[in-house]
Amino acid sequence: MRNHSLSGNIAAVLRRCKELESSMRKVGIPAFLACLPVTLLALQYALMLREKNAGISRISGKIEGWTATVRELSAHEHGRSEFIDLDRKMRGDIEGACESMRALRDLCVEICAMFSAFGYESGMLRRCRDRFDTAVNEACRRSQLLMTAVDEHDRRALAIRQQEHAIQQAGAASAAAHAARVAAGLDA
Repeated sequence: MRNHSLSGNIAAVLRRCKELESSMRKVGIPAFLACLPVTLLALQYALMLREKNAGISRISGKIEGWTATVRELSAHEHGRSEFIDLDRKMRGDIEGACESMRALRDLCVEICAMFSAFGYESGMLRRCRDRFDTAVNEACRRSQLLMTAVDEHDRRALAIRQQEHAIQQAGAASAAAHAARVAAGLDA
């Protein structure tokens, strides 16, 4: 719902800017000056996209670091049997973050389409949108790699724990059998 109200607000501002442009042209202001409000709005949006892009790129870098940490943990003797996300809440959080980034990307595409629908084409805006799309795709790709690494680690940790448990049970069963033989006088 928030995206709909945001895109509606941006559409309303864009519409007012176009109306202002039309009014300015009617009173004789040159076209390159009359389109200045729409151009400034596009510039502001492009700068906002650059900031969002930088933020998502930072997140993407952190995700890559977390993936490396999970892989390092899997390589350590003691860390191999430690669970990371047994309850899968981390996976839910990561998937939720990716879904939010994708929704933001869809909103970005929608807003850029609004500028085009109002007759404003900007290479700068298009490039910012494309870079933003690339950043979101990369962050989601890295998130998937992190989830895969965590899943693989937890599967190995579970297998190690099950193997340790089986060894303990076999040892206990062997000790119990030995005790029973001793009690029965079969082992001296």
